[in-house]
Amino acid sequence: MQSKNSRNRFDKKDSLELGEHAEQNFILLAVKLGWKISASSKAENIDDHWDYLVEKEDKQFKVEVKSAKRVDRHDLDAQLDYVWVEFQNVRGKVGWVFGKADIIAFEKESTFIFVKRLDLLALVNKKVDLVAKVRDPKDALYKIYRRDGRKDKLTLLPINDIEEIKFMEWRNT
Repeated sequence: MQSKNSRNRFDKKDSLELGEHAEQNFILLAVKLGWKISASSKAENIDDHWDYLVEKEDKQFKVEVKSAKRVDRHDLDAQLDYVWVEFQNVRGKVGWVFGKADIIAFEKESTFIFVKRLDLLALVNKKVDLVAKVRDPKDALYKIYRRDGRKDKLTLLPINDIEEIKFMEWRNT
């Protein structure tokens, strides 16, 4: 499956490659675990915010795959302790948490943690101060952060919060 993503003008490091690597690992693990997998169209990926349809027996899910990310763009490496949740994307349109994915798959070291998107939305509504705005990504825990020169709105959540609403997990054993 070929990448549907392209580098945006703000990606000065390897964000595209981190995402592609996570998606490749996701595909390989899905096949290894017996799931049928098909990629979304470019429009579904961009507008509907889902990457893959996975099917097995009577189960079928549209999945948005999220790679490990840096907290701050100046950080050297991606980390696994926090995840970014997008309310509004860089174009100022609806972010992936409001998309059409059934499941969000967060990359960890050797697993993917799956959460139902609506459960994640409920968690965000419960824990995030949607009025508090911050200018530094390191202050974005449970608050709204917008990157300079972009139209996005994000918040940072600890991976422990994600694990509390885990729907399933795929382990690469």
